[in-house]
Amino acid sequence: MILRNISIVLAASALSATAFNPTSLAARSMVKTPSHKTALFSSVAEQAPNGTEKKVNGVNGANGANGEVNGGGSAFDGLVNKNQKGARQDMEERSERLSLDISKTQYTSLVKSPPDAYISFAEKGASNAHLPKRKIFHQSVLGGCYVGFGGLISLAIAGNLGGMAAANPGVAKMAFAALFPVNLLLIVSTSGQLFTGNSATVTAARYEGFVSNEDLWTNLAVSLAGNVVGCGLFAAAAMVAGIMNPGSSALAISTAVSKCSGGFIPTFTKAVMCNWMVSMAVFMATAANDLAGKMVGIWFAISTFVGIGLEHSIANLFILPLAMMLGAPVTLGAVIFKNLIPVLAGNFAAGALIVAASYSYQFGRLGGLRRALFADKLANIKKDLEKKRKNAEKELQGEIAQALS
Repeated sequence: MILRNISIVLAASALSATAFNPTSLAARSMVKTPSHKTALFSSVAEQAPNGTEKKVNGVNGANGANGEVNGGGSAFDGLVNKNQKGARQDMEERSERLSLDISKTQYTSLVKSPPDAYISFAEKGASNAHLPKRKIFHQSVLGGCYVGFGGLISLAIAGNLGGMAAANPGVAKMAFAALFPVNLLLIVSTSGQLFTGNSATVTAARYEGFVSNEDLWTNLAVSLAGNVVGCGLFAAAAMVAGIMNPGSSALAISTAVSKCSGGFIPTFTKAVMCNWMVSMAVFMATAANDLAGKMVGIWFAISTFVGIGLEHSIANLFILPLAMMLGAPVTLGAVIFKNLIPVLAGNFAAGALIVAASYSYQFGRLGGLRRALFADKLANIKKDLEKKRKNAEKELQGEIAQALS
């Protein structure tokens, strides 16, 4: 009896090790996702027809791509995990592991193909939208703070170039443009959320049917609220820290005055052009499977809009309050009506229409191509994997019952 019990434990351990072998992940990525985790006995591994390992813990996987799907509760779960409620809540909230992956490529390269990059882009939006509201807000506050870090380092350097900047205005612009992108690298690497990025990714998820209209608008509202709080708090922290010297303060004030002096149409247009670049930065970061690739994808696109002098609503939510605290001759009404309203509208239009809708037409459901090709195949895979998971669980429960009898 003792030997029999030992054999059951060893078999269960082998099953767990196989199910969560890191090399079985589809992307073969050089960078972990922020929600990467391990857990015991929550999935069953199988061998795909092409010999690659396929992981079953939810609804992922098509055409040989590895997937994970959330398996249901079992009696064996109760034996190995006394805190089932906490474990299930943790699994539900880690939406990266619950996203729908229908990408057909098994990546060993550093960059996804454009069609698969778009599907991952939409999955990112679904992942952001499916988080609990408190976590969306939390990640958005952090995202606002990271934008503040990017703005602050840019002001600190570009605002203190002195005579060099006066003689060569392009030098100050180049310094600002080169330093500001650090914020999006921090946000993308930690699954932070910005209204500007979500206007593209979550809208793409809506076009592909991954989220509902309610999910979309809730995410946009909560992420914008969090960004406002994060940017405002970071602007206040910069004042409390006393790090705004005369050069940095002068640049912040002159920038705020310039941003609040334009007409609605020019400001709206600059906002559209800005978030086109921001959304493409997120798209390219999603396409890259390693940190260096994400950095390159982000850096040049963000530097482009900053160097041109376009309008980013979340960056403005940091710079404009900071300038007002420094005594800039702008009113709250001018900040809201002459800048934030047209910029928010332009940023959303670019993310939702120019990027999300156009690439959904090219690669996704709006074009009637990709989703139609994979819908039936995905449904069959889900049924097959669920059947195999239940069979494996039933066999394991039978062995446990025999061992304990």
